[in-house]
Amino acid sequence: MVTIRPATPDDYPAIGELTTAAYVTAGHVAPDDEYAQILVDMAARQHELYVADVDGQVAGAVNIVTPGSEHSQVAYDNEGEFRMLAVAPQYQGRGIGRALVQFVLDQAQAQGLHQVAITTMTTMTSAQAMYEAMGFHRAPERDWNLYTAGYTDDPEGHETFMVYIYPLNSTTSSKGDSWLTT
Repeated sequence: MVTIRPATPDDYPAIGELTTAAYVTAGHVAPDDEYAQILVDMAARQHELYVADVDGQVAGAVNIVTPGSEHSQVAYDNEGEFRMLAVAPQYQGRGIGRALVQFVLDQAQAQGLHQVAITTMTTMTSAQAMYEAMGFHRAPERDWNLYTAGYTDDPEGHETFMVYIYPLNSTTSSKGDSWLTT
């Protein structure tokens, strides 16, 4: 059974490991990229950090970003956002990512938010397929890169990050699912 719960300091090493595996080892982020360090900076990530626990093992992790948070990248007012979703390689394909995303959606629903946004890299095709299967839709007008976000002055050669949106309404929550516990 999968239990979604707040991360504890004891979980941080496993979160760093599985996040590095999902982003760096999988080839989405270069090992020397600044973002590789951000992914494992648990002091910066500890707020609203949740794990998927499978029989006492940390199988995945996600950061929830609430409206107005300094960690928000693409969410508008009254939208939730999630970042750094990662599942350990040995747990991929077993519904862990889906459980984490559903947890995010349920939390946003409980807060009365209107939508949930996520940014993904063009290379993360498995994640994109999961988001689309769950009902997310592309919002290409909100796509961005390091130049348009103001991280660099050079407009050339930057990867475009894709934005997906999930509209919430009174029928989207799955409260009561056995895996959804905190």
